[in-house]
Amino acid sequence: MTIKEIAALTGVSPATVSLVLNNKEGVSDETRKRIQKVVEELNYALPQNRKKHLRGNIRFLKYAAHGMVVEENQGFIASIIDHIEVECRRCSYDLIMTGCNRETAPDTFRMVAANPLDGVIVLGSEMNEEQIQMMYQIKAPMVVIDNPMSYEQVDAIVMANEDIAFEAVHYLHGLGHRSIGYFQSSVRVANFEKRQVGFQAALQKLDLKSAAVIPLTPTLQGAYRDMKAALARESVVIPSGIFADNDTIAIGAMKALHECGYRIPSDVSIIGVDDIPFSAISTPALTTMRISRSFIGKFAVEMLLKRIQHAEYPFCRIQTSGQLIERHSTAVYSDQTEMTSTLTAG
Repeated sequence: MTIKEIAALTGVSPATVSLVLNNKEGVSDETRKRIQKVVEELNYALPQNRKKHLRGNIRFLKYAAHGMVVEENQGFIASIIDHIEVECRRCSYDLIMTGCNRETAPDTFRMVAANPLDGVIVLGSEMNEEQIQMMYQIKAPMVVIDNPMSYEQVDAIVMANEDIAFEAVHYLHGLGHRSIGYFQSSVRVANFEKRQVGFQAALQKLDLKSAAVIPLTPTLQGAYRDMKAALARESVVIPSGIFADNDTIAIGAMKALHECGYRIPSDVSIIGVDDIPFSAISTPALTTMRISRSFIGKFAVEMLLKRIQHAEYPFCRIQTSGQLIERHSTAVYSDQTEMTSTLTAG
């Protein structure tokens, strides 16, 4: 008799049986008694030479449609994955990595559905409705990270995007800025769409008129290139304060603004989101809304283990707020007039 066979007889996962056999916490009294009864009836004894080495397996499914958010955001996602791996190891689980893109997603989702292991953590940063529907063929405990998963029946953990953007705009307003613009990602993903909602809500709450909205590619080179093109193509009024969808966009745009004669923060104050490593060493250092990667990683694993143990629980969605990190890219508004770029191509 194996642990998997005991799991089948008791209607739980092998990981839950392992927790009971190793006398660990995390299993309800009712489930623990049911498993112990079957173990006693079968006279099952855990082999002593294996007792300390039994581990569960969690699959991490990393989907990247274009990679601009997943790969190009300067280690943000990689840091979350690192924290997930650390937490899995602490809980005696191995993390099995599986990746896919637009082309390979259908086959990969089918493969994971056929062999989900004990549970699945899905990176949803770049997922749209098509991939979300593919995801539901996975009939196993599952948690989605970095996607709001609005109106979906699945456990999820994500940053509180609307609140984060709202707080960032309030911060600029508190510095005296009344003309606040938006460096908006030209590549739309669910997180950025929620940040746009928060940005607009803050303007309405503060009774501010909508200022410049400039779409920029969410990569360092892309944001720099697009900002240069915007400044050279036509006259652009740059507001005194700007919220950027993420730090990568903010840093790329700041380089272009600097080259075109804008002084940061004297002429324009900029705040981003994420607190990627480059933010602290950019010129000037970027004010940002820090997102806790360790919180997302730790609670993703915790949520999945709860779902493994309690399939009947209602679905849960956790949002983590941002922490304002004030650096040198923002300053108190000093009765300046908005700068107008009259640069022309060439």
